[in-house]
Amino acid sequence: MMERSRAEDAAKWGWALLIWGAPWSHAAMTLGTVWVTLCALLVLKQRRTPSKSSGPLIWLLGLFAWGWLSLLWSDNLDWGLQLASIQVTLLTLAFSWHVVPRPDLTAKWVFQSAALAMAGVLAWGAWRVGQGEVLAGRDWTPWTSHIRLAMLAALGWVWGAQHQSKTNLLLFGVLWAFFTAVTGSLTSAFLWPLALIWVLWGRFSPSARRGLLAGSAAITLTLAGGMALWLRPVPLPVPRAELPAFTAQGHAYIHHPERVVSEGGHRLHLFLCPTEWEDAWSQISDLPLHEPNAAGFTVRDRLPRYLTSLGWPKDGEHILQLSPQDVRAIEEGATHATPAKGLRLRLRELRREWEVWQDGGNPSGHALFQRIAHWHAGWHAWMQSFWVGHGMGDTSSAMEQAYAQLGSDLAAPHRHRAHMQHLTWGISGGLIAMLLWLGFARAWHQGIGKHSRVALWGGLVVMLSCVFEDAWETQAGVVISFLALFGAFQRPAQTD
Repeated sequence: MMERSRAEDAAKWGWALLIWGAPWSHAAMTLGTVWVTLCALLVLKQRRTPSKSSGPLIWLLGLFAWGWLSLLWSDNLDWGLQLASIQVTLLTLAFSWHVVPRPDLTAKWVFQSAALAMAGVLAWGAWRVGQGEVLAGRDWTPWTSHIRLAMLAALGWVWGAQHQSKTNLLLFGVLWAFFTAVTGSLTSAFLWPLALIWVLWGRFSPSARRGLLAGSAAITLTLAGGMALWLRPVPLPVPRAELPAFTAQGHAYIHHPERVVSEGGHRLHLFLCPTEWEDAWSQISDLPLHEPNAAGFTVRDRLPRYLTSLGWPKDGEHILQLSPQDVRAIEEGATHATPAKGLRLRLRELRREWEVWQDGGNPSGHALFQRIAHWHAGWHAWMQSFWVGHGMGDTSSAMEQAYAQLGSDLAAPHRHRAHMQHLTWGISGGLIAMLLWLGFARAWHQGIGKHSRVALWGGLVVMLSCVFEDAWETQAGVVISFLALFGAFQRPAQTD
């Protein structure tokens, strides 16, 4: 076995900067990338470094080269060049890892970096909550997104299973569960059980694995059944014929029993009497019913939802029964009498998204269901330039045109890009880019993925992340995707 040169030894500090800095600092990721690249170039200058895993690199180079070529038919060169500068980082890091890999350190560092990042997020968030602040899910992760941290945690837990004690693995799992609970990250909630199964599978005997598989299937079916029951429409409180026609003040109620949107286990579109709202509200609050708050919402938007969560009719009589605390909460934008945070709030929002979608409502602002509109528009955009795409710089304009052509219900602020990296390749580079993407996936599996369970797990994490976001359009997404795809690859031993 050849001894490491000084350049190879120095490269570990670049990898350290990259791995430890990924959750916190763009500057650390940039410096780490430059460092390891320079070390790799020095090593190549000193001697040739053969490898049996050049296939993925060649396909990756082809994919990016086609993207850069597509700038020739892009109108928005500024965005195209910015995106190219981000994505070239992955190619540079893959090349550097090909030359100066340190898999002996990477698994340990990723485990520790993910644990430190989640602990830091929880400590920082707890301090802010202690100062009286109210944190929404994304407020807990100001340095990098909860999706990136969930990906890093997924890698750390599985890779850590190769060298960490059972106690450390258990503590990591508990820490990750707390992180998931406070941020309300559905990505994290999805990856956590998958990572747990992957870890246990590697530690169990063949006979125990059969039990794990059966148990996992049973739990999955139970959860799916429970979710289906939970998402059923809230039943009507009384038969349709018995719904009251008038309020205590003699005004007509409005009932829409065919609509299923609910709050707190009660139907929203029953017992409505908007005629009485303004007069009753003015008796208990100085804030006008139709005046928007800082977020753009009015009391009129919030009031019926809040009353519904209490199980009360939406009429003047019940508005006057609101307590001062209720009035203050509504003025501040509350929609539910029982506040929720983290994952509980996210599940509540998910149910509302589902019910609004069932009622044919607008999915704008609904993180999960508006993605369906994104994907629909993305597919339409790709079909408009099927073979070569619209060019790396024009993905946004192609999506804007698709939304307009489809007559999308999404409000302008929510008309994002495809939010699916797999589809974005088609929009920007057409069928040729899609074939190169699939070619890279196959070459990666043949050269890296099938030789190691931990490496295969990294590929699965990247594949899933690319379903729900444009994972390769941010620096942190590119760096963590690189670690997932190449960080578990160990170069074959070299001989003199």
